[in-house]
Amino acid sequence: MRIDADSVVNSGYIGNGVQWDPYALNYGDGEVEISDTDWQKLYARLDYMQPAFIRMMINTGSLVDRQGVAVQREFEHLAPLLDYCQSRDVTVLFGDWGGSLVDKQTATIDYDMLDATVDYLEFLICRKGYTCIRYFNLVNEPNGDWSSTNGNFDLWAQAIRHFYDQLKKQNLHDRVLLVGPDAAIWTTEETAWVTRCRTELEQQIGLYDIHTYPSKCTVNSGQYTDILKAYRHEVPVGKKMVMGEIGFKFVEAADSLYQQENERRIGQSSHASPSDSQMFVFDTMYGIDMADALFQTIAAGFSGSIAWMLDDAMHYKESPDKLKIWGFWNIFGDEIFGADQEVIRPWYYAWSLLCRFLPQGSDFNPIVIEGAAGIRGVSATKGANRTIAMVNVTNESQHIRIQSSAMQCLSDSRVFRYGEKLYRLDGKNQILPEIENATYNFAQGEEFELPAQSLLLITNYDY
Repeated sequence: MRIDADSVVNSGYIGNGVQWDPYALNYGDGEVEISDTDWQKLYARLDYMQPAFIRMMINTGSLVDRQGVAVQREFEHLAPLLDYCQSRDVTVLFGDWGGSLVDKQTATIDYDMLDATVDYLEFLICRKGYTCIRYFNLVNEPNGDWSSTNGNFDLWAQAIRHFYDQLKKQNLHDRVLLVGPDAAIWTTEETAWVTRCRTELEQQIGLYDIHTYPSKCTVNSGQYTDILKAYRHEVPVGKKMVMGEIGFKFVEAADSLYQQENERRIGQSSHASPSDSQMFVFDTMYGIDMADALFQTIAAGFSGSIAWMLDDAMHYKESPDKLKIWGFWNIFGDEIFGADQEVIRPWYYAWSLLCRFLPQGSDFNPIVIEGAAGIRGVSATKGANRTIAMVNVTNESQHIRIQSSAMQCLSDSRVFRYGEKLYRLDGKNQILPEIENATYNFAQGEEFELPAQSLLLITNYDY
């Protein structure tokens, strides 16, 4: 792997993070509350991960009555999330799922509800002081037939324009940038949504984003990079693009055996949503695939990625006891769903490394990897700090040489490995470095062994 340390291909990174929404809190047997002990557990786990970027969605319609938006209603469920983000300077992409804003059946917009949503933003940012909210997502995945806009770009754009005008009236348009198109994509067939944002909503859209749930074979083959580049290419010069949601779904025929196994595991679970659960979050492999996907989003020019999702207890689907299992854990494991569900799942450790050591403000160097199929990597700098990371998605160990004629010696470095039986944990559920206080001279070249299905990360950031 050759690193051009004198050049930057992706600058001013917003960061990596996770979807963290207010919790369902009713799973079929009445309202429950998260205990102080569990809040502290959540905060401690997030503190280790150090997410720089969190997406947080609500339904404003549940807060509105005849007098307008009832700002204190359900606020006690939202405040602990925003308090955490504000206290840790985490950038929040806030938003409304859209069900109460646009009527799917009549294809009409509830302008009063849009105005109430802006009022609620004003309450959160100006009156409560949550300046961590820097972006707003109006309607989730508006290109889909499952969305409240039913795939109607003109309808969604009409709502965006009105919402932006209301932000301007309350002097919020410079404090909160609108995100779009927030389209869910699997191929390059939806690029028109980005193109039309550029040509019709350039003033209104401050940050571009898409959602992807690619098949494992699409990512591991490298085809994913080409798909992402097609969307990034449509973004206007000077604007950034992020991955608003990223997770894996086994939608391609080549991944049919994985899908069969996923369905088998769902069938064995008493609380997994049959139609919306990813049971491979319990496997080390999922962390490898998420690293592969992340490295390709960075190579395609994206400025951040938000993993779907933090905690199973946030969302249910078919019924209150059928949870969307996608998270790093279920915080109600001990209380409701079984103590084993509260245990941290392996992919948390991989994603934590990629949040901690590819932080907000990073710049990425161009890299060239030759003669090593299934290997991808990134090289990031921020000030005097540097991280080099590589992932091997093949089933064979590979020998890698890292070289950069322009890179100075990297001293006081740590090496982390993630893979089946490769990583070690301390008593606080934190991944331990394999090597500490190392010095590497990449100008001369340094060699590393990259085992099958593994992640290697080298960094001189403080641990």
